[in-house]
Amino acid sequence: MILDNKQFEELRAAVTEATRNELLSLNKLRERVRNQIVMTKLGRRSLHTVAPVAADGGENNLAFEPASIEMIRVADSERTKHVELIIPLTTDPGTYERLFETVPVLSRMLDRLGIGYEDVSFLLPQRKTELENEERISSREYARIFRDIVEWAVLLDLAWTRNKLLLLRDGLLRTKSMKRETVKRLADSFEQCYHDRGNLLLGVAKRSKVLNYLSLALTFEKTFECDYACFCEVPEELEKDSYNWARTWQKGDQVFGRMHLVKLVPLRRGLVIPVDVPRWLMDNRTRKEALEYLVDTADCSFPIVGYPYPLVKAHEYAVLEGLDLEIVGSMVEQALVSFHSEEEKARVVEILRLGRGLQLGGWKDYGNVEG
Repeated sequence: MILDNKQFEELRAAVTEATRNELLSLNKLRERVRNQIVMTKLGRRSLHTVAPVAADGGENNLAFEPASIEMIRVADSERTKHVELIIPLTTDPGTYERLFETVPVLSRMLDRLGIGYEDVSFLLPQRKTELENEERISSREYARIFRDIVEWAVLLDLAWTRNKLLLLRDGLLRTKSMKRETVKRLADSFEQCYHDRGNLLLGVAKRSKVLNYLSLALTFEKTFECDYACFCEVPEELEKDSYNWARTWQKGDQVFGRMHLVKLVPLRRGLVIPVDVPRWLMDNRTRKEALEYLVDTADCSFPIVGYPYPLVKAHEYAVLEGLDLEIVGSMVEQALVSFHSEEEKARVVEILRLGRGLQLGGWKDYGNVEG
């Protein structure tokens, strides 16, 4: 777009006016932050911490289009692999129901919550009739929803099989993957586990719309510019204003945590992260204690200074790398090749390796079956 002098000045004036209006909003937000945000200093306590994380086939670079295959692996910060599944995305509606029957951690979740598969989620396919079983569906969205539910199931399993732990959820304590009544039962189960086994639960996110909305005001007000770890609870009205669907989170049963902004390291401009504290830990003493355990997890955090290290380690263990990735990739390749005639096999291998080579940024080492 080429502007003449008149158009350029009109555009400059429009930008200046729009910016002036936004600054008025920012100044009002700064005043609200100044008056409503209450900072609390955090000390440090030690408690054994475990964090499970789910990684999918996309993160693991298992792409063999048009053969749609998703790998779901859930591992924790102790290097324990809880779930590893290969799911064909073009499948019948009964696939996910059968997984809830055959994957132990999922069947245990159903038993603990006292529900059946049909009660888990509106977003997973239902197996109703034999006719529907003959109809094929293809959706990465189903796999994404399923992966989130599996991660919750592993977290619940850890809560009921261990004692006196800090459990970290990779994300906030809210989900739209499951029905409201199921999330309520899930929250009740975590709460009962806290009373029976002493296990604490926190939800930790890398980012959120709440933090994005408040970040400029927090920066100008120097809210977190102190040389110690600290936190603040985000007032509900500020959270509601940060995104248009916050009210649906807060009035429903699909969220069971209160949003906090937390700095875990004694750096004046240290990383600030969103943390959900469950309702049963919201008395001042217990909340502060739980967050002080979280401070201890960031002591040796790398490469992101100030982020809980167990979540970093769990993600490393969940994602396939190096030799593991090559082995699984070769298994998928061999399986695809085995379903073709001798005449077609060489061509299939060539196409698959060309695709892998392009993903890696070149084709010479991967695109030539003779090379």
